[in-house]
Amino acid sequence: MKYLVIEDDVEKLAAIREAIRSEDSFPSIETADNLVDARRLLLTKAYDLVVFDVYLPPRPGSKEEQDISEDLLIDFAKSKNYHSVSIAITRYADDSLSRSRLFNDNGVTLVVYSEDNQWKRSLSQQIRKCSEKSRLDFVIFCALTKERLGYGSTDAKLGVLKNIGGLNCQEMTIGDFRGMCVKPQHMGLVNMAIAATKAIELFKPKIVAMSGICAGVEGESKLLDIVVGQVCWEWQTGKFKDGKFRQEPYQVSVNANFKTAIEQISEQTDFLRRIKSDLFDSELRESGIKIAPISSGSVVVADGNMMSSIGMQHRKWAALEMEMYALYEAAKQSVPEPLFFGAKCVVDMGDSAKGDALHATACSLSARFVIEVLKLQLPKLVDD
Repeated sequence: MKYLVIEDDVEKLAAIREAIRSEDSFPSIETADNLVDARRLLLTKAYDLVVFDVYLPPRPGSKEEQDISEDLLIDFAKSKNYHSVSIAITRYADDSLSRSRLFNDNGVTLVVYSEDNQWKRSLSQQIRKCSEKSRLDFVIFCALTKERLGYGSTDAKLGVLKNIGGLNCQEMTIGDFRGMCVKPQHMGLVNMAIAATKAIELFKPKIVAMSGICAGVEGESKLLDIVVGQVCWEWQTGKFKDGKFRQEPYQVSVNANFKTAIEQISEQTDFLRRIKSDLFDSELRESGIKIAPISSGSVVVADGNMMSSIGMQHRKWAALEMEMYALYEAAKQSVPEPLFFGAKCVVDMGDSAKGDALHATACSLSARFVIEVLKLQLPKLVDD
């Protein structure tokens, strides 16, 4: 998140920086130690959180402090930061009484900087509030802890785990782009739909993605293939009648232009070699990237006959998993309408031979694919 700390006391500034970094793994902190610089930054830049002081020198190079609260709050009220989270921290208890109404009227919490560290608790609350309303560049969803652990093998920077609005989040950055990796309470369509809907509405990302493991389809995919869901549907929707299940699948497709972009990324000659680097399972020799139909369901399938039955729904069906359709539908129906895609790696063929021998490699491989796509796509979305 982006912070503006208006403070001329070196010791107090260092303590505020430390308090921010204890709550935010990747803070961007700008500072102003005089009224002129503080006004300039408030009026020209946007911040997630603004930390005020009550007394400041009026201009650069000046050592004489004066009460600048009214001047600063006037500019704050007409700046693009007026709706940002804000807090004022003063050394003087008398100021908290005499100036509290002025700050409160402008939506700024005023606290006293003291040794009991109550100010840290207040600042922490404001940072958490800021996290919950902060707009992110991307959000990644993983149904399982081991799927999220796969990002440890990417060059994304992973931050602290946070509970934001009941969501199990981990901070993440890709270069200058900020995001979260969200894990629902449980695997499956219902929990993913709830988590995806909450996260998209809360963080308003430009793009959402999913990585993890899936079952492949004989003849359409191989072990450790990465399958990107070109179109996705829930195979369990329909009606039981006269002892038979009559399927009624509803499909969601990725954006056509975005599909083309993913295809072009996947066709780069060194792309697959790069994301397979330092992974050594023998299945990797023949595995590739497929952009194909994927079906989702709420039950684990380990039965060849059931796989054949689901396969009747789409001739080019390539993989079966448990959450992707929920993410696609949540993104499509949301107000922010982010771009969306899912990439899962084949670890079995949905039959009785299921096992977890390939899970770690598959989680890393699909995570690397997602990160590489985001690295190439996010700058385009910012330019737009």
